[in-house]
Amino acid sequence: MNDKKIDGSKRKFLKMVSIGSAVVAFAGFVPSLSFLIPRSVGLTSFPTLTLVKPDGTPIHTSDILPNNAQIVLFQYPLSNEPSFLLNLNKSVPGGLGPKNSVVAYSAICQHLGCEPPSIKYYPPGSKKVDKYVVGDYIHCACHGSTYDPSDKAKIITGPAKYPLPTVELSYDSSTDTYKATKMGKPVIYGRKDWPNGSLDNDLRGGDPIKTEGKTDVYILTKTS
Repeated sequence: MNDKKIDGSKRKFLKMVSIGSAVVAFAGFVPSLSFLIPRSVGLTSFPTLTLVKPDGTPIHTSDILPNNAQIVLFQYPLSNEPSFLLNLNKSVPGGLGPKNSVVAYSAICQHLGCEPPSIKYYPPGSKKVDKYVVGDYIHCACHGSTYDPSDKAKIITGPAKYPLPTVELSYDSSTDTYKATKMGKPVIYGRKDWPNGSLDNDLRGGDPIKTEGKTDVYILTKTS
């Protein structure tokens, strides 16, 4: 009789030890779950942001060097989404500014998401990797996708299947200043509404820009 009570107590004790061990093991695992769960950050609507230089003053057309390998980049609509601001020095579809020559596109390649400096703007007369002289294109060195900035960043060569998304700008001729107002289609690479797969969530996947009405711009120098 006593032996049975002892055996029962041992079984109960071992069961409690097993449960306790499992709880401890799970508690040790919980912090790593944060890396598996998508971050719930982003925006609910597109912000209208004045493009400014690092010193906080608005960027003007003269700051966007025409047909130049020194590229103005800015983050939009979220702080981890680089975009090109280009002055093509000629009137182009969707262009703004004194010559209707200023355009903006996502700087995230639509093939596999490569970002600057892997994806760059090559002005007219630039030499491509294969030594052929071509001009006025955006080329991603990761896998060779090439886009036409003079025609809404349409694809020149694959493997990308979609053009670079357009950053829609507004231009104030009285102050010669620019604002980013929204993203055009297609959606930025990697910004599908997982798990639904809808193509309308450029507002998810990163942190809001922590400025009021402004977004910093900076210069990326093209490397050879």
